[in-house]
Amino acid sequence: MAEDSYHVVALTMAQVRGGALGFQRELGTALREAGELKVYSASPFDLDERRRLKDRFGGDVVYFFNDLAWRESLRLGLGLQFAGEISDEELPRRRVVVVGKSGPGIGV
Repeated sequence: MAEDSYHVVALTMAQVRGGALGFQRELGTALREAGELKVYSASPFDLDERRRLKDRFGGDVVYFFNDLAWRESLRLGLGLQFAGEISDEELPRRRVVVVGKSGPGIGV
């Protein structure tokens, strides 16, 4: 697996309403020990990109976990269903950091 790959989690609105976003709290706690942990989502303002991601991965909300975040979610037993893997180049250009520390060029 390449270092610049991201693991995809696609959630429906029903899953979100049912508490599926709890992973953010769990991974946020792990961030103290693993500063390079990152989870992204497409900008909420980029409706075309969000629609494209929904068509591709089947979820209303799509998250991208870097390798460290993916491994930590498995270690914590968060029970997330990963829908695939994409390269760094396939990440949305306009994205937000859901878990992690923001870096240059990231944000809405």
